[in-house]
Amino acid sequence: MFSKFKIREMKNKFDAVNVADIADSKLQAKAKRLKMKQGGFTLLELLVVVAILAAIAGTATIALQDTDARASAAAHVAMMDELNKGIRTYRVLNKNTLPNNFDSLIQTDDIAGANPAAYSNLEIADVQPVVVPLTIADTGDTNTDDSEGILGDIGMTQLQYIALNLDPADGGTCADTADLINRRDNAVVPGNIFLTPAGNGCGYAADLVGGGTQEIMVWTGGSERITGQPGLDNNDVAEVLYDGSNLGTATGKAFMAVGIGPASTLFNANNLGGMTSVPVYRHVSAEKYNRFIALFDIGSFDDSTGTPSATVVPKDQVSFAGVVDGAGDTKEEELGEWDGQRNTI
Repeated sequence: MFSKFKIREMKNKFDAVNVADIADSKLQAKAKRLKMKQGGFTLLELLVVVAILAAIAGTATIALQDTDARASAAAHVAMMDELNKGIRTYRVLNKNTLPNNFDSLIQTDDIAGANPAAYSNLEIADVQPVVVPLTIADTGDTNTDDSEGILGDIGMTQLQYIALNLDPADGGTCADTADLINRRDNAVVPGNIFLTPAGNGCGYAADLVGGGTQEIMVWTGGSERITGQPGLDNNDVAEVLYDGSNLGTATGKAFMAVGIGPASTLFNANNLGGMTSVPVYRHVSAEKYNRFIALFDIGSFDDSTGTPSATVVPKDQVSFAGVVDGAGDTKEEELGEWDGQRNTI
């Protein structure tokens, strides 16, 4: 066996040989082949290596994307837990008063209209608008008389609405919220769209007045997904889910759905139990509303006998039911994304 130094010396001598000077054609051909092997990889070898590297890179990218999405799902579950605790704690510390001024999830055509048209085109899953009666909402109600509005009794007297005829101070129009959010010449973002124009939004605070002049959003995904118990009407028959157009035939629980946005008193640090940051839900497209949604049990779609009503029948007192994410998923469903059992998109 040759030593490393001897091998290097022989290689250097061979590299110095001019193949063209070799007279024997066979030896010249062999020398050319040896020099080609020393010169590097063939084109085919390079293509094979590049293909392998591309396959590895693609697999790694997919794996990292899934890891990032699942990490976001884990963060969303933690945020939902914090909001659940925050709303319940707020109510206890503020003497049975719930946070006020949540996002209504509704757009109106005119901030000044006495009975504005309502639109649900924020495209939030599993919610639909419904007109609330005076027994559920009444401006400034501070009494305990349920006939004057159970939302006012519990401290919920206002909601934030979007007005399509507003324009933010620094550019754009609220008539097209998707375009407004996607523009780069203003500071409007999806999570703040219910703030007023001074806060780079399209919102205004409206008193809950009921009686055919105020609409709220209600949950249409069924009570079992929220409570864990079978969805039944007041006659213990399977509920007929409200779909936005069947108020006269729907039965079962009515959960008011509101966005947990920065305008809510839940995030006023001067209030007892006020939270310090507004959680963001990130599994929606860039122009969609990206806050979490709180559900409040306000009554039912049927009366005490199970007969469907022409309006929402109020319960004795509003109660907090839980939080879903901006895609209408419950905590358990979001956990499925974390565990990789459901798609995160």
